[in-house]
Amino acid sequence: MIQRISNPRGNIGDSHHGGLFSISGYAAQLKMHTGMGATRRIRPSMEKTPDQRRDILRNYIKSNGLKIASWAKSSGVDKNSIYNFLNGHSNALDPRTYAKLARTAQVPSWQLSGDEPEVSSPTSVMVSGEVQAGVFKEAVEWESHESFAVDVPVPSRFQGMARALRVAGNSMNKEFKEGSIVIWVKMLDFRPPRDGDHVVVYSHAHDDTIEATLKQYRVDGEGGKWLWPQSDHPDHQMPLNTNNPPENIRSIEVVGIVIGDYRQRVL
Repeated sequence: MIQRISNPRGNIGDSHHGGLFSISGYAAQLKMHTGMGATRRIRPSMEKTPDQRRDILRNYIKSNGLKIASWAKSSGVDKNSIYNFLNGHSNALDPRTYAKLARTAQVPSWQLSGDEPEVSSPTSVMVSGEVQAGVFKEAVEWESHESFAVDVPVPSRFQGMARALRVAGNSMNKEFKEGSIVIWVKMLDFRPPRDGDHVVVYSHAHDDTIEATLKQYRVDGEGGKWLWPQSDHPDHQMPLNTNNPPENIRSIEVVGIVIGDYRQRVL
């Protein structure tokens, strides 16, 4: 059995639908949730000085034979922000810059910043539904007897907040294979989406039906917000402009951010 979600105010709880595109009312409600993950950070035991951080980043660039200009371009960051930091014209890089560079290099951002890695511990997370990757499908919650738990590493700041969905379909198969499990947290338990994040998205139809999907959140050079599939299938190549949804959709809402994924294998 499944429970269909048809009343957005009765089932989403912390969402807000004032316009075509919403990020779960994050900005409007942040003042009421200042103790939650949006402002909480794991601080390193010893804060690195700017010179120490420069040395760490220089050593990483040198040891991996990276060219700053091409690395920055591939990561979607301003190369001058890196040059200015390394040359001592600025004292820090924005955490988002570290995150984008790390995503391109396929390493955790602490390897570039010098911060101590955040400790993840095995946590049992309930898989309570299915999400159609890249394509909107009616959002459902499984009955309790259909749900099951997976033991996955979850960063300490998300303990008790992490949720899980099983992926269906092949429209995000470059990142999430069908049958894999995505671990995600609500916006209010974390932060607004950033360029490159994978996000859980709800579309709200005019009849109040809610459909869910999994996409990559991208921001273009003019500030436009897009939801991209990541698939090798020719049917799943077109992005969705969040501010210009199809006629049958009243509004689009990013409800959460994927923090990890898990794929069970036969042992």
